[in-house]
Amino acid sequence: MRNRQAGFTLIEIILVLILIGVLSVFAGLFMTSFISSYFLVQNNATTALKAQMAMDRISMELRDASAVSTLTSNSLITYTNPQGAGRSIKRIGANLYLSTPTDNLLMDGIQTFQLSATYRNVYNIAANDMAFIDIGFTVAGTPGFNTRIFPRVRIPQPP
Repeated sequence: MRNRQAGFTLIEIILVLILIGVLSVFAGLFMTSFISSYFLVQNNATTALKAQMAMDRISMELRDASAVSTLTSNSLITYTNPQGAGRSIKRIGANLYLSTPTDNLLMDGIQTFQLSATYRNVYNIAANDMAFIDIGFTVAGTPGFNTRIFPRVRIPQPP
């Protein structure tokens, strides 16, 4: 009679190691995609929050504007606030600034910037007044951010 010793054979050990290796590869791929997705979502959320704050500030500034002296399509708007101070919102390179008179960064990393005003006979007088201002910009990796601003007071069309 032979005594059988308890234990694993070499083939059983190799099969277990192969199964652990395959499971480790799939777990690693899952963790890598999970971590990269987490950082992508975090970056997009931060960008969207910065863009929303910039749009809110621009809307607040332009809604209360009392006069517009310069409107250069897609780059600059110069206006007067209710206190009579001259301000401007301008794009320089990939940055959007609010000048008060020093330049304050509103948004960075801008790829495109749109700025336009529509003039109509809003108040039923002979002159065309600013009906609304459209502002929009795009940032890498996110959809565009757009807003339409309706001034609270009559703003005549600049000469």
